[in-house]
Amino acid sequence: MPILPCLLCANDLDQRTDKHQKPYFICDPCGLQMFVRRAQGAENLERLMRTLNGRDLPTRAHAQTLLEIASILQELNGLEHEIEKLARTIPFLAKPSEEKTRAKELLKKRMQTLLDQLERIAKKR
Repeated sequence: MPILPCLLCANDLDQRTDKHQKPYFICDPCGLQMFVRRAQGAENLERLMRTLNGRDLPTRAHAQTLLEIASILQELNGLEHEIEKLARTIPFLAKPSEEKTRAKELLKKRMQTLLDQLERIAKKR
């Protein structure tokens, strides 16, 4: 049975077939679903499976790096939302409190640290 790694968590995904005999993959842990709906996609998938038969995907070797990047991007997204939320708590024409200013600075520093981590990961490859 053809197997692909999940793009998000690198778990093995078994190829399934729907009632119309079209291939699809589902990752139970993270919920990723991949459906192949067109003839060209089915041909591409078949060619990929023939090529990969007996080989290990390059992404599997780099699964830890992919997960690390995904984690950093998720944290960056959360920090961005925190900064936006903090900005909404400051009245339009009022001067922000010292605590809010300090919190915003710390959130921005953390974002820069994460961006630096992404840059280091990119330079390794």
